Amino acid sequence: MNKIIAPDLRTKFPRSGRQRLGQFVWLARLADKVRAEQAGTLGDYTAFCEVSLGFLERCGVTPEAFTALVKADADDDGVARYFAEHVTPERRDAANRWVLVDNAEDLQEQARDEGYPES
Repeated sequence: MNKIIAPDLRTKFPRSGRQRLGQFVWLARLADKVRAEQAGTLGDYTAFCEVSLGFLERCGVTPEAFTALVKADADDDGVARYFAEHVTPERRDAANRWVLVDNAEDLQEQARDEGYPES
């Protein structure tokens, strides 16, 4: 694993919620926010917002387990591998649907606010 440097979310945005990490949307953004929280550079973001909690719940991964994974210095490949190994395809699809369909309006607002493409 490569050592990950936490993003400074006081000065830049986390990755888009639509950006995939492995086969999961939202996962890269969540990893950015939790890494920043652990580094004290979260800024105005909330690591485990409603969308993040719903995403993890549908994956069957607790916030505590995710925090421990990131704290163990898991890089993006390690996070993606963990989710590929521990989350069933059905849960993965439900989590992606939660983000992309059930929270589509939130994603649109996020894209506008942070300058990401809206689709």
